[in-house]
Amino acid sequence: MKRKLMTMALLLGSLNAWSYQEAPVLKTMVDKGSLPAVDERLPENPLVITPINEVGKYGGTWRRIEPNYHFHEWSNEPLIGLNDKQEYVPNLAESFELSEDKRTYRFTLRKGMKWSDGVPFTTEDVDFWYNNLELNSELEPSPKSLFLTNGKPAKLKIIDEQVFELEFAEPNPNFIEMHLRSTMEFRLPQSPKHYLKDFLPNMADKEDLDKKIADAGMTDWRQLFHNRWNTRANTNPDLPVLYTWVYNTDPQALQQRAVRNPYYWKVDTEGNQLPYIDGMSWPLTAEPQVRILKALAGEVDMDRISKLTSDFTALKKGETKGNYKTRMMELDDHANMLVLFPNQDYDGEAKEVQRLMREKTFRQALSLGMDRETQNQILGIGLSTPAQSVILPTSPGGSEETSSAYTKMDRVKANKMLDDLGLTERDDEKYRLGKDGKTLTFLVAFQAGRKISEEGAILMKADMDKLGLRFIMRSTEKSYFEQIRRGGDYQMVLHNNTSGLNPLFGANNYFPVMSENNFAPKQAAYYLSQGKNGVKLTPEMEDLTKRYEQLLVEGDKQAFADEVHEVMKLHAENLWSIGILRYTPSPAVVHNRMNNVPNKLYSVYKSPFYHYKEQYYISE
Repeated sequence: MKRKLMTMALLLGSLNAWSYQEAPVLKTMVDKGSLPAVDERLPENPLVITPINEVGKYGGTWRRIEPNYHFHEWSNEPLIGLNDKQEYVPNLAESFELSEDKRTYRFTLRKGMKWSDGVPFTTEDVDFWYNNLELNSELEPSPKSLFLTNGKPAKLKIIDEQVFELEFAEPNPNFIEMHLRSTMEFRLPQSPKHYLKDFLPNMADKEDLDKKIADAGMTDWRQLFHNRWNTRANTNPDLPVLYTWVYNTDPQALQQRAVRNPYYWKVDTEGNQLPYIDGMSWPLTAEPQVRILKALAGEVDMDRISKLTSDFTALKKGETKGNYKTRMMELDDHANMLVLFPNQDYDGEAKEVQRLMREKTFRQALSLGMDRETQNQILGIGLSTPAQSVILPTSPGGSEETSSAYTKMDRVKANKMLDDLGLTERDDEKYRLGKDGKTLTFLVAFQAGRKISEEGAILMKADMDKLGLRFIMRSTEKSYFEQIRRGGDYQMVLHNNTSGLNPLFGANNYFPVMSENNFAPKQAAYYLSQGKNGVKLTPEMEDLTKRYEQLLVEGDKQAFADEVHEVMKLHAENLWSIGILRYTPSPAVVHNRMNNVPNKLYSVYKSPFYHYKEQYYISE
């Protein structure tokens, strides 16, 4: 097969001629005979990282404050990375090739790489991960959209112990960048065959597996497997990984911890095995005010402290006493910090609610009735921008036209649009009755503890009151909120849109093609299951899915941008998701003992840039 080699900044040279160094804690283990020598732990061609400022020092614990699941986001290790110039660089794979028809990707893994417990990492793990986990319908309802083209999953071909290919049914020129931003969907770095096979019925001894299920207090093997696989929440300190640090704490402990991976496969320019920092610690949970107090006390080395720009002032004032610098973590890849999602698939008893939410004019009236300027002053301290739930104007296919559609408050026009929909009668409290003359109530769920949503809900209810619409805002604990969204039976949810760069990165915000779609969740289930679950696509949603599939295979940048613009125009006119405000940067702190931290911080979640966290170091 003829292939086109993608340009990469490969680091070549006689690395094995180096004299590798390691952390003192690991050297002690080597001297005691409990750990192999560093030369035996590293791959033949370790990835060389150039420190941002200087070669660091070993030791210390990175004190963090963000909640538990952020450990995985900081730990993300894609096959191929991006540098700050948006150039592809090697990572788990030391190289890759893309066929000229843009359907087949060939990846070459590093020879001699090992899991954190010292077992070799090879394409046998790749085969296990993809065919036994990702494509296992007993574990996953349907394959992740990351691996689909035209609804068909890619085929895996193992070439040898280092080389494998993913062959897609259709051209897929965007796979590399999509997998870079799919921190929770790309799970190869935490899928070791030698460990996880003992929890699968087709590989494990039945008697042993039944005992494991009973001992863990689980209901069946699936529940046990997901607990052992540890895909988001930290539930398994025994899981071997390819991460910088390895989780090793009781999942219920109030203070969580991860320690250095002794088999980590990166070194600095002087041959020092990375990471420099011994470990990472963070609380199991931390309320917003607790995060701020910890930072002010100098007890946070580096982390985002708040999602609210308004907290910047308090943090800035405490810099001297807390011995840190306040920084703003850019959210350049995010779209809207607040979005109202009327559920197009709601089919409950409130038939008038169902009718209205499916009316484009009603959704436009809601948008015109929102006082986004006041919301900006309160939620964004004047630094945000009113905007619809579309990609950023500076992104390919974005525009000011689509971003600003129906965002300028016009309550006179909004009220007339509602009257024209038949909502002319009112009850004793001046709330509109439905066209059927009955009480009309809209239920909006939002996540408890998310301050932007909590404050935004209050402001939204006040705006809807002025339109004569009775909105009941329901604060819901996070896990139950996620359960509501997955079920798809809600009327509306108030949430966010983290996909501002490219509609394929976080496609659930723009297309009914992923399980976390908020505006047509049951139609998304129908698409994912190829008609086995959910509800049939409407012509509007079917058009969106076709446009999604077209974007997946479009390799020409201008044609891609033109099609994205058409999709954004559809969203700006139909308002299946009603955007309120753009994201503002989040206040973060960097303690003065923390070194090699980039000058500009980016959101780790689905960020286009990586911080090279393995080369941070602590100086006392």
